[in-house]
Amino acid sequence: MEVPTDKGSLRRWAGDRRRHLTIESDAVVAGLRAFLRQHDLGDGWVLTYRPMAGEIDLDPLLTEQRCAVTRTRPGGVLTVHPADAPTERHRYGYLQPVADAPLVPVEEIAVVLVPGALFDRHGHRLGHGMGYYDRLLARLAPEVPRVGVVPAALVIDDLPVEPHDITMTHLATEAGVTSIRSR
Repeated sequence: MEVPTDKGSLRRWAGDRRRHLTIESDAVVAGLRAFLRQHDLGDGWVLTYRPMAGEIDLDPLLTEQRCAVTRTRPGGVLTVHPADAPTERHRYGYLQPVADAPLVPVEEIAVVLVPGALFDRHGHRLGHGMGYYDRLLARLAPEVPRVGVVPAALVIDDLPVEPHDITMTHLATEAGVTSIRSR
């Protein structure tokens, strides 16, 4: 099957492909554990996510690291909160911190683990089309590792890139965490 080239078709293609995958969350989590042990996080936070249906589940890391997760505020702004804050169910089914949960300053994030529909081997990400993560990632210090989390079957050669897209520094798949080499 040929991979489409426009973002809308790519999202549909990825969704169809994801429905037929066996998601190996345990293998991805094991690779991320090793990756995080190699980094001096100091007092920094690991920003992760709560999984939507079909995404790799990183919840085992929530009790092993100093983790923060996002909340989608009205207007699509992502805010960052401690992972152990009280939660509520988002309309798309995943858990997120309640509205009055304490905030984590983005300056305190040491590593960010980023979900996506697709990634390419250059670290480009295709999200769900709202730009929420790109706006959040743009607020992080440039030296913060940005790790795209995705099944290997959803890493393709090239994605269309726009000026606002933020490139990952690493990809985490069931094969482990790899550094992205720039073109």
